[in-house]
Amino acid sequence: MERRRESQDVRGQGGDVHLPRLAREVADTKARLVTGGLFYLFGWIVVALAGDVVGEHLLLGLAVGLAFLVLALLRVWPGPPAQDAPRPTLERWLDRQWAGVLATAALWGAVLSWTLADPHLDGARPAALLCTVAFATAFAHNFSLRLGRALVGVGLVFLPAPLLLPYTDAGLAVTVTVGVYAIYLALVLVRSHREYQQQLDLYDALRHQRDQYEHLSRIDPLTGLANRRHHGGTLEHLAREALRLRQPLSMLVMDLDHFKRVNDDYGHDAGDACLARFADRMREVFTQPGAHLARLGGEEFGVLLPGLDSEAAAAAAERMRASLEQRPLQLREGPLAITVSIGVASYRPGQDDGLGDLFRAADWAMYRAKSDGRNRVRVDRA
Repeated sequence: MERRRESQDVRGQGGDVHLPRLAREVADTKARLVTGGLFYLFGWIVVALAGDVVGEHLLLGLAVGLAFLVLALLRVWPGPPAQDAPRPTLERWLDRQWAGVLATAALWGAVLSWTLADPHLDGARPAALLCTVAFATAFAHNFSLRLGRALVGVGLVFLPAPLLLPYTDAGLAVTVTVGVYAIYLALVLVRSHREYQQQLDLYDALRHQRDQYEHLSRIDPLTGLANRRHHGGTLEHLAREALRLRQPLSMLVMDLDHFKRVNDDYGHDAGDACLARFADRMREVFTQPGAHLARLGGEEFGVLLPGLDSEAAAAAAERMRASLEQRPLQLREGPLAITVSIGVASYRPGQDDGLGDLFRAADWAMYRAKSDGRNRVRVDRA
């Protein structure tokens, strides 16, 4: 039961194993969007002043400047969704931001094309080319997160230069240099994309290692059940829920009888196998929704049963006791006839003064079962 629930938790938190990677991409995209749009606006102002656009095409110049400003603002509004948002929400935000980035690239490509094609803007061509080289290089480095989209963006910004320069008086040397630089940009973009993917791979590895450490800190490695530390935290949580929902909470403390004889007669490997098989039997018996199974230490185990009163919890404990009596644990050495003593304690909201020490009450009941002859269930209330 506990092992199945652990795997369900993993699937619930990360059923889509790529979701944390996508959330990281959203965060990285946000960081790279902040200032870029304003540089396009600044580049347009420089080109417009150098080409005397204000005097010749005032309304068009203002419209282009306003478009760059709006696109720059759309980069930071609306902000990104929460890191734990579902995949469709993250994808929609990325698609929207990429649409804005590509629209900005296309607008700059149109500005460059206009500058190169209109003889009246000869004076603005050096500024336009310098800005284009800067923007394309920055795009190749900063927006290599998605290779296909990045190639489109760099192409929109830069390709008008090698395509239109041959029809200007820029000269063969400038045209060839710009063409070679286009190849360099493609190589830089591919390399940047590969390096970013490697960063994401490292991020995934570190996150996986962190999750493993967290898992190991909560799970008993021999049985796969929760360990005592995790059990204590779960008890506190379920206790608060019992108070809030006004529902009973029961706890079982179970101790294998004469377990030392197993180690003495068969060896410690057989003892470990016995504990592991006992944990498997617990999972077979305690199938109630929300049941929390733990190894408290040595041959002592605990079960938390939210929603069950002392009578129902005692019945579940009796099923566990009878199961061992009727079906011995199967070890490599053969069937192992071992019994268990179980203590039961419960809290009933509205009838008991308080939760008190539920574990202590269940532990005390277990010792009563031991002193009364073992292989039995005893009930106490916290």
